[in-house]
Amino acid sequence: MRQSIFIIYGNDTKYVADRISKQIYVNELIYSDNSEITGDVLLRIASLCKGEFFYIIKTEKEKIFTNFDFSYKPLEWDKDYIHIWDHDTDLRLFNKDNVIADPESYTDTRLYSGDALIKNISTTIAPFPYPVFDIIFLSYDEEYADDNYLKLKSRFPRANRLHNIKGIFEAHRAAAEWAKYNNSDMFYVVDADADILPTFNFNYQPHSIDRNSVHVWHSINPVNDLEYGYGGVKLFPTSVLLDYAGSPIDFTTSASKYFKVIDEVSNVTRFNTDPFSAWRSGFRECAKLASKIIPNQDNSETEYRLNVWCSKGADREFGDFAITGAKEGAEFGALNKDKPDVLGLINNFEWLEKKFSS
Repeated sequence: MRQSIFIIYGNDTKYVADRISKQIYVNELIYSDNSEITGDVLLRIASLCKGEFFYIIKTEKEKIFTNFDFSYKPLEWDKDYIHIWDHDTDLRLFNKDNVIADPESYTDTRLYSGDALIKNISTTIAPFPYPVFDIIFLSYDEEYADDNYLKLKSRFPRANRLHNIKGIFEAHRAAAEWAKYNNSDMFYVVDADADILPTFNFNYQPHSIDRNSVHVWHSINPVNDLEYGYGGVKLFPTSVLLDYAGSPIDFTTSASKYFKVIDEVSNVTRFNTDPFSAWRSGFRECAKLASKIIPNQDNSETEYRLNVWCSKGADREFGDFAITGAKEGAEFGALNKDKPDVLGLINNFEWLEKKFSS
């Protein structure tokens, strides 16, 4: 008996089924409102399975598995595993009897939490290129934004710009709407002060197990030489950001329960181009550091970064303004750490400008 294949979610479900129907018995199941593989979904599929094993394909990634050998049968001692190929969880193979006995062990929740038994087979299964994610440049009132955008656009023509949207969180939501319109299930964000390194390319492809994670690259601070996620390129899951209803203060680290730091420098964050920009950057970052609002942060690392921001770089261009802003931001963050409405003012550029001027 050949294995059965079940196609979960996506407008191209019928097309995929037609393309592979000559290779394997196809059962079509469409969940247009929810693509999550839950215990209930697995039990329903297992009850319809025609053989000992069955495949599930999640088609929203626009991959057509036409070159894949669906006759694969796991060895006897591998039956307890979810089988995947090339670290891609859009295609999975399950044992019917195991799923019926304990469906919760094979769900998306168990898979993405790292608790499921997974066996990866190193074989490329997608005949078409991986998707290309949108690059969105966000700017507000920065004098240097035009030059930085032109540099970015010259290297990466697919980059687009959203300008003058009031509120940092609102600007990122608008970027997510743009990505959704373009059918980009993830999108890169480049800040206006980001000078992208010539060694960096926007071609990172997360494994499907990481497609709900916010990814952040390192950036170099030109005032104090710190190198971490502040000001770095970010890769957001589009739907996650659109659905986010939590605090807008530091949504990068809290929009998703999955957060991944990429140990690669993407850019230099050239915020020290004028007194206000340097002060504003120091104030905002150190208010977040001092308030310790970042989930699961290492307090010793946070204190180290806070100390460096507040003490180093006075000899660099506008470094004294960055240090002053850092000290005032640290005081503001510590004072208002339990007042999210007040702390949220760090994302209000008009309020920041008034505070700087005062």
